Amino acid sequence: MAKDRGVHDDGRALEIVGVSAFDERVYREVLACPGITVRELARRSRESTGRIQASLARLRDKGLVSRMWGRAPRWMAMSPGTAIRSLARSLRGELDRLSDTADELEAAFRAAGPVGDAAGQFEVLAGPEELGRWFVRLHREAEKEVLTLDRPPYVLDYRNPLQSERLRAGVRYRTIYAPEALQHEGALSELDAQIQAGEAARVLPGLPLKMVIADRRLALMPLHVQPPLTRSVVIQGSTMVVALVELFERLWREAHPINAEPARHPPARPSSGAPDRPEPADGLGPDDRRLLTLLAAGLKDDAIARQLGTSSRSLRRRLRGLLNELNSETRFQAGAEARRRGLV
Repeated sequence: MAKDRGVHDDGRALEIVGVSAFDERVYREVLACPGITVRELARRSRESTGRIQASLARLRDKGLVSRMWGRAPRWMAMSPGTAIRSLARSLRGELDRLSDTADELEAAFRAAGPVGDAAGQFEVLAGPEELGRWFVRLHREAEKEVLTLDRPPYVLDYRNPLQSERLRAGVRYRTIYAPEALQHEGALSELDAQIQAGEAARVLPGLPLKMVIADRRLALMPLHVQPPLTRSVVIQGSTMVVALVELFERLWREAHPINAEPARHPPARPSSGAPDRPEPADGLGPDDRRLLTLLAAGLKDDAIARQLGTSSRSLRRRLRGLLNELNSETRFQAGAEARRRGLV
């Protein structure tokens, strides 16, 4: 174990950018020993290779380390000046968004005036039965548009059988999903069907709350986002609904669009004169774009593999090809390059 900064030292400087104390110590070890292997790291730290591999995967996702391919894969640290400053910029952006949201909600709070001025506009619901009745009423009474922030946990069934009916009636649906809402088995298949029926869907990591708004005049939301979800509130025709709509629109601009699963075309029959189907100008097909969207959404590898119906090994192989296509060494760099090209 290196004496300067070993894996057992208590480094916590990077916790503020989402790097745990243990992961920071692993990063410092890789920084001190370029080209170190997982087995060497495990021996020096007296930790299991599984825990070291999990730590390195998290560090790679943060853009802090890179894997060198070979018979015995080795690891090297990325430039701290570049990688850590990039994480700091992302953190500053999140704090700025949080501050802006606080300002918006404070303005709505002040505009609403005393509680007595809003009599009849707020109704607190107790229990899932009342919530279910209002949920059905909100969707049935919507005539133009339904805006939804969707994140677990769920009191009611996460599937909404009314949505398809209302879409056919001409009601517009826009939904922002938290990555966690897309991780249960079959979630993407269900979402594909809704998108093909007309829903506009986006995904945003760190979705701050859950709510449904009908026609920009009626909102339904839980009073807490963590269980037990025993109480909800209905807000009608108040300044608060206006503020919630503005919050939705702000989050919508930040979220990543989700497209329906690409159609599977049967193999083309040989033809002497028919031109081949042109390849996308950026070299990425619909499947690769979908994979990029899921990565940008913050889904973990196991969840992505499950949603795409592939194995973890096949997914890793596709990811390596995608990194090569984007001339990137890490997922962090690939995400930045994909955003620069307008792919996500």
